[in-house]
Amino acid sequence: MPGLNFAGPNLATVAYAEVDGAAGASTTCNSGVSTTRTAAGTYVVLLPTTLAQDVGRDLIFVQPKANNDGTSFTTPRFADVDDSLSVTKTIVIWGGDPAAVSSTRVDGSFSILILRTTISPPAGAPA
Repeated sequence: MPGLNFAGPNLATVAYAEVDGAAGASTTCNSGVSTTRTAAGTYVVLLPTTLAQDVGRDLIFVQPKANNDGTSFTTPRFADVDDSLSVTKTIVIWGGDPAAVSSTRVDGSFSILILRTTISPPAGAPA
C-alpha cells in the first residue's frame, strides 16, 4: 500500500483495563474507563464521551485471564465484542467446555485494549 509509513505511529491507545470477572470492576489497571458486570459473563466498558470511537476505525483486543483466585484454568474461555456504539463496548465471555453441548456465558476476568487508527485510509481502502 503506497503512502503508509511503517515507522510512524499509526495506532493510538484509546483505553485499557484489567477487569475482574466476579465484580466487573477494574481497580488495578485502568486508563479512565468505567467497567461493570451487567449479567453472567456480560460486561460493559464505558468510554468517556471525548474518546468515542467509530466502529470502523477502532481495534479492540480482549484477552480472557485467570481469575484472581486462579480457578479459571479448568474451562477454556473466549470473548465476543459488540462495538456498535461509540462509547459503550459490550464484552461477553463464553466458556468453551468441550464436554458441554454448547457454549455458555461465564464470568471471567479479562484485559481489554482499545486502539484507533491515526492515519487517513489510502484511496480505495475500506476504512
